[in-house]
Amino acid sequence: MQTDTISRRGRRAAGFSLVELIVTIGVLGVLAALAVVNYGGTLDSSKLVVAKEVAETVNLALKKHAQVNYAFNLAADDAGTTDELAIVRSLQYRNPSDPAPGAPFVRPNWHPVGSSSSEDYRLRWNGKIFVILEPGTAGSGLKVAFRASDYGENYDFSGGFTPVGG
Repeated sequence: MQTDTISRRGRRAAGFSLVELIVTIGVLGVLAALAVVNYGGTLDSSKLVVAKEVAETVNLALKKHAQVNYAFNLAADDAGTTDELAIVRSLQYRNPSDPAPGAPFVRPNWHPVGSSSSEDYRLRWNGKIFVILEPGTAGSGLKVAFRASDYGENYDFSGGFTPVGG
């Protein structure tokens, strides 16, 4: 009889009880729920970081352009995105007959589009620099794309292109 008790104890010590398994699954469920809740906030904050990086890149290009050429003296136009797009195209332009040192100041294959959707991160020209419009804020600006859908072939400047803001 003692051998049966020892063998039962041996089998029992080798595995997990039902209570231990239920507790373990419960703890893993709570941890998974916490991770899913925190993931949403991480995604939103990472989009804000990307939007800030794009704004800093364009504003740095404005500064470099001003050091070599001139500062942009273009009033903000809240009615649309023509001023923002004109500034970006001027920063992308490199005059083939008289190239400015450092030009183009922004990658020529960037093709931003305008957006007035309050669901998008947007860059708005305020008359001096580009500022970020976060989702939930009204207004138009250049849409910040997060999947590189705004990149393609270099922008083709027609022969009569004139940079703005000088």
